[in-house]
Amino acid sequence: KYIATAIFIVASLTDMADGKIVIETDLDSSGIKTGLSKLSSIAQSGIKGTLTAIASAGTALAGLGGAAFKVGMDFESAFAGVKKTVDATPEQLEQIRTSLLNLSKQIPLTATEIAGIAEAAGQLGINIEKFTRVMADMGVATNLTSDEAATSLARLANITGMSQDNFDRLGSVIVALGNNLATTESEIVEMGLRLAGAGKQIGLSESQVMSFAGALSSVGIEAEAGGSAFSTLMVNMQLACETGSDKLQDFASVAGMSADEFKESFEKDASEAILTFVQGLATCDEKGMSAVKVLDDMGIKEIRLRDALLRASGASDVFSESLRIGTDAWEENNALAKEAEQRYETTESKIILLKNSLSALG
Repeated sequence: KYIATAIFIVASLTDMADGKIVIETDLDSSGIKTGLSKLSSIAQSGIKGTLTAIASAGTALAGLGGAAFKVGMDFESAFAGVKKTVDATPEQLEQIRTSLLNLSKQIPLTATEIAGIAEAAGQLGINIEKFTRVMADMGVATNLTSDEAATSLARLANITGMSQDNFDRLGSVIVALGNNLATTESEIVEMGLRLAGAGKQIGLSESQVMSFAGALSSVGIEAEAGGSAFSTLMVNMQLACETGSDKLQDFASVAGMSADEFKESFEKDASEAILTFVQGLATCDEKGMSAVKVLDDMGIKEIRLRDALLRASGASDVFSESLRIGTDAWEENNALAKEAEQRYETTESKIILLKNSLSALG
């Protein structure tokens, strides 16, 4: 455009003696110079913009590449821990690796965090994929971290001999108790670990152990002291039933039963016998006796055990309700899934999942 409009011809006619006409032409180059100058400016601007765009894109790509490399490196390190603790073929390890990455797109925990849970599962010889999913849910749905849940629940399962297929049921019991009692999931689990050994010895199920843990922690009993004290009560009851000693009659009298009835009740369902004993302590005043005097007469003088039983008797309805909640939660097996699903629907969780998907691509 600039060149076309810049060129024009200036012509002058000159008469010559020989009759010829000479046409003189002159080219005005100023228009061409102006046009070319503008073209140069445009070209340089375009080249500069293109180079800037290329540089920006390169920087962005370099940033993405660096981020992807960092994500991949972190996951590689975390998965090295899984490979260290899991006895599996290369094909099986690749399947586990893919499974963990896919899980990070479903649960708002990073793939590195999920690999950490899987490593704990490998150390404890537990089914990795299902265990990892349940513990990831616990980390989102409770005040326990996934690592804390993994370690504590795996230990409890080892103590009680619980099937690996029941971790989701155990998680549901803990969540249901935490939602309905004046305690937290971490306190329930801590107390449960204290009770698990004695509970297993007298035939309590995992849900019953956690139910007693929930009830005890909800009346302000600390796990370290109260858990050991209540475990002592369980063992003493079992010994009394097995030996038929005078202690058996003491337990039976408080529970409002004969010695034979109490023994039969304990052998059939230890949790029900313990609950009946606690409820009996709660009604001592109605019989003209104090619970403190009754416990003293039974030889229960240890301060921590006496304190635990007095608190329990003052909240005997909490114990019965806790056992009901725990039993129902184990059977229904949906409390953990429901709680986790609600958390996954939050905006924060969805943003984390989006980030995890991009990280998995990296």
